[in-house]
Order: sequence, then C-alpha cells, then structure tokens
Amino acid sequence: MTKFMKKFVKEESGAAIVEYGLALLVVASIAVGAFSYLGTTTNTNVTGACAALGSATC
Repeated sequence: MTKFMKKFVKEESGAAIVEYGLALLVVASIAVGAFSYLGTTTNTNVTGACAALGSATC
C-alpha cells in the first residue's frame, strides 16, 4: 500500500485526478443551482396557468 501511495504522489496523474474532481464539483454545483432555479420557476408558471384556467385542483 505504501508503494502505491509513493508512486501516486510522484506521478502527475494524481494532480490530474484532483483537477478532474474539482471540475466535476463545479459542474455538479452549477447543475444543482440550475435545477433548483428551474424547479421554482416551473412551479410558479404551472400554478399561474392553473389559476388562469380557473382550476380548483392544481
């Protein structure tokens, strides 16, 4: 196990893995924010459409 860790630290592929992980974290954060915003906006639009149609069960 220690050989693996020493090799992992020496090689630059470890840095690449960290960079990919950070990029994935940024993309995931943006996706969560977008879905949260779109969910709220969609809910507001559907509720408005139901009210405009005069439906009692929205």
